[in-house]
Amino acid sequence: MNIKILVAGGTCSGKSTLAERIAEHTGYPIFSFGGCLRDYARGAGLSLAVESLQNLGQGLISQLGYDGFLQWVIAHSPAVQWDQALILDGVRHVAMYDSLKKTFPLNVLVYCACDKETQTARMMNRDGISREDAEHILSHPLERFIADLESHAHLLFRPEDSIMDFLGQFDALIKQR
Repeated sequence: MNIKILVAGGTCSGKSTLAERIAEHTGYPIFSFGGCLRDYARGAGLSLAVESLQNLGQGLISQLGYDGFLQWVIAHSPAVQWDQALILDGVRHVAMYDSLKKTFPLNVLVYCACDKETQTARMMNRDGISREDAEHILSHPLERFIADLESHAHLLFRPEDSIMDFLGQFDALIKQR
């Protein structure tokens, strides 16, 4: 089965951690949109700061459109086996989700629902930055539209949810696909 598990949510919402748990559970490899942008920025000598990566991603989307951005990502990830089952970590726009659905019709969208205070605290801890800096990053235009994905999600995960309960729901959904 070449299903794509699409993991969405804001910065520090738990997307990558959840993607890792799903990968451990399924054996599917993970592809990270953020990681792809980091690799590109590193190779181009650009800043790896969160806000710089947000701007890079938004700039590519503005230039290429969502379908074009997805094709850019695929072209810049030659080691990824796009025709196999895969977890895609970092879906951040409904329009990107629409592009992914066209390209990969067999998919499950998982949304990490996390309040801003938890995101802020996690970012401060992870990146060693001030509350003001974390709040600034979370107010980036890229972050504004992420919550729109929640209504499209097949499954939701919140910080207080049991990972075992979530994986049980996940398995049941995958069996239906």
